[in-house]
Amino acid sequence: LVSDAAPIGQWLSKRLIAPLQASIGARRRLIVSPDGALAMLPFETLPVDGELLAQRHSVGYVQSLSMMELLQRRSASYGRLPPRKAMLAIGNPVYEGEARTAQPSAKRGASVGDDALLSARASAESEEGIGAAVEELRENSWENLPGTQRELESIARVFRHRQVEVISGADATEQNLQRLDRGGELAKYRHLLFSVHGYLSPSVPALSALVLGQVDNPPSVDGYVTAAEWPGYTLRSDLVVMSACETGIGKVVAGDGVMGLPYALYVAGNVNTVMTLWPVSDESTARFMEAFFARIERRLPVERALAETKRAFAEGEYGERLRKPAYWAPFVLYGT
Repeated sequence: LVSDAAPIGQWLSKRLIAPLQASIGARRRLIVSPDGALAMLPFETLPVDGELLAQRHSVGYVQSLSMMELLQRRSASYGRLPPRKAMLAIGNPVYEGEARTAQPSAKRGASVGDDALLSARASAESEEGIGAAVEELRENSWENLPGTQRELESIARVFRHRQVEVISGADATEQNLQRLDRGGELAKYRHLLFSVHGYLSPSVPALSALVLGQVDNPPSVDGYVTAAEWPGYTLRSDLVVMSACETGIGKVVAGDGVMGLPYALYVAGNVNTVMTLWPVSDESTARFMEAFFARIERRLPVERALAETKRAFAEGEYGERLRKPAYWAPFVLYGT
């Protein structure tokens, strides 16, 4: 257990950032194509001359340089589309009917312990391992997330003069998402926000999922929108934000970077994706998203909006407690 991450950050910065210092210079924007385990590292938290990298630069990520070229082409083509609606925001699904509601400190998502992670990886390639991963997914229980409702309402207020649709509560279901897709509605939004639980499958990346409503689903719907299912949807979005736990983590494949949900959304037709690298607090995430989307509404580029939001949190604009990287560093941008 690490109680002080500062020495680790300094060690990583010395090896990852210092050799590039002359090349980086005064450039305000950095794009990182991380390899292997570095895909799990938020580079913004690394110290440089007494400051965090986030205080000097905006940092974005891509799975590979070839992916960056594809995303840039897609972004340019989307600029020629007919006008799209501003946002579709989905959140506060019903996970438990009469059961307890999550406390403000609740985390959005399921975490996997070290022993379970090692066991899952050992059996990942076997049919039994895949079956066990499916069973684990189905057996998870999820607390309701009241902070997501406040998040949706605050973001709707931010976009009050533009076309925003909010789907929440009993309507925040996989069945309704499928209905919107079949009708071609999902492809009409520039921004998509999912304020929900996230599930990370360390052994079978295709099972990593956004978790929608779990109550009163028909037999054919389980409420999990998995990485395997997203390529069957049609998106024309500039940005998808997964305001959930650990949505950015997937299987690391040589040459292709992080797979799982980020790549699945690209295949579905998305450009930029904001996701998380570790469990996030329901309460603080609502505040972070409101601040981020206030900047998006002002037409700031995604990378600048995210960088300014992180910088504001790191410098204490949203309170001393939320200056800690644990509250703002997990949100990373994969895209252009």
